[in-house]
Amino acid sequence: LFAGKVAAPEGTGGSVTFNQDVLPILQKNCQGCHRPGQIGPFSLISYKEARPWAKAIKTAVAARKMPPWFADPKYGHFDNDRSLTQAEIDTITGWADSGAIEGDAKDAPAPVQWPEGGWMIKPDVVVELPPYEVPAKGIREWEHLAVPSPFKEDTWVTSVEILPSAPSVAHHLCFDFAKHDAKTPF
Repeated sequence: LFAGKVAAPEGTGGSVTFNQDVLPILQKNCQGCHRPGQIGPFSLISYKEARPWAKAIKTAVAARKMPPWFADPKYGHFDNDRSLTQAEIDTITGWADSGAIEGDAKDAPAPVQWPEGGWMIKPDVVVELPPYEVPAKGIREWEHLAVPSPFKEDTWVTSVEILPSAPSVAHHLCFDFAKHDAKTPF
């Protein structure tokens, strides 16, 4: 874990503060999941919401458990990489270790305007899956569901987001595209 002191950015009076230093990191890397209605178990939108979790946040980011990112950087750069730099980890750790100071509200960046309906990206096309029952207990192993494509011609897709209707029970989903023909089993 982190040991030592973090120098606060110039103009902060020597303190790492939530509004100036930590909130921009949370907006960029954490609020996609840690906001009302999303899978994160608590919101990190405001100081009031984040402050009680300061030590837990420090522990999770120092251990690189949060934000979750399992792609190996040896195999390329990923545009949606949410992992924190060492400087960002040091900033959050320094904030927690120095009393989790709020700082001046005027130093806070503008709130992120998240797309409506719980999306992280604003969808151009939405494909709805048929209702799918999830058991109250246990694990549902791999299953194949076929959903018709909304595209009638070749289409370049630049991003895809899965928005489960019950994010608290959806651990993950893997998908691929298959051209339907007699050889496709699903």
